[in-house]
Amino acid sequence: MKRTRLRAVSDRRRRRDSGYPSSRKAVYERANGLCEVRANWRCERHGHQVHHIAGRSGPDPHRLANLLLCCRPCHELIHAQPSLSFEQGWMVRRNGTTDG
Repeated sequence: MKRTRLRAVSDRRRRRDSGYPSSRKAVYERANGLCEVRANWRCERHGHQVHHIAGRSGPDPHRLANLLLCCRPCHELIHAQPSLSFEQGWMVRRNGTTDG
C-alpha cells in the first residue's frame, strides 16, 4: 500500500493565509515602520513583528483591524502580561471583549 505524505499546512489554511503578506505590508505602511505599542522601556522603536490582537483563528485573522506592528520587546511584553494587554487593547478575547 502506497502512503501519501501529510501536508504541513492544509489547503484551507493555505487559502486563509494567502492574504497575510499583503496585510503585513499594509501594517508596516500604516505604522511607518514604527512600533505601535511602545509600552516597554526596552522598546526598539522600529517594528519588526506583527501581533494578532484577537489571535489567528476565525475566518479573517489577517484583517488590518486585528494587526499591530511591534518590536520584539513589546511583543514579548504583550504575551507576558496579558492583563495589561487586555486593559490597553493590545489583546482582545476572541468573542470581542477586552476584559481580562
